[in-house]
Amino acid sequence: VGEDRAKLLVYLVATSRKLGRPLSLAVVSRSSGGKSHMVLKVTELMPEEDHFGYSRVSGKALFHDEENRLKHKVLTVEEAEGMEEATYALRVMQSAQVLRTLSTITDPTTGRHKAQENVVRGPVALVVTTTQDLDFETVSRAFVVSVDESEEQTQRIHQMQRQSRTLAGLGAKMRQEAITKRHQNAQRLIQGLAVVNPYALQLTFPTGTLRLRREHDKYLTLIEAITLLHQFQR
Repeated sequence: VGEDRAKLLVYLVATSRKLGRPLSLAVVSRSSGGKSHMVLKVTELMPEEDHFGYSRVSGKALFHDEENRLKHKVLTVEEAEGMEEATYALRVMQSAQVLRTLSTITDPTTGRHKAQENVVRGPVALVVTTTQDLDFETVSRAFVVSVDESEEQTQRIHQMQRQSRTLAGLGAKMRQEAITKRHQNAQRLIQGLAVVNPYALQLTFPTGTLRLRREHDKYLTLIEAITLLHQFQR
């Protein structure tokens, strides 16, 4: 209920998984703000095969993943604290769209040590939630949005919670399941096409700090995600 802008941004970031350089998003709020629930409900609209949600990602897990398992997928981490060990890997994946690891293994035939390369390919659309302030390197690579912590929003949530316990609420839940499946199937139809912006050279953006170089790129990619979402209406 509510959170119209935040919900839409999560949806667009998840849709951007189909692009060559997907977007990332951090949702920040105090405990009990509803950030995890909001992200969960929106990412449920993505095809199940395109979304991986975790409570924790260990430091070496991404480096040893299957080569194409994460390619053009949505990766959500429930709390930023759960990805602290994997922060470096996630940053590299966001920037380079690929992880290359060279490690030493023992040859089972000869018993000698040898080098083995493991490649994990992106790109990945990353969504994380947190109650803490994020470091600059993470923030500069992602959109940051907060949830509505106002008393009015709490009232709307309470009303929705009460409504869900009624007969009408049960019917609404059944309709939600149908809507979710419709979104998932619509998302499956979206093709990862190249997006051309004929108005790109007419756009302007602030230039006062170095961070705005990345912000400008995120701005252009957001336009591409919106266009990709509406590809059957072009």
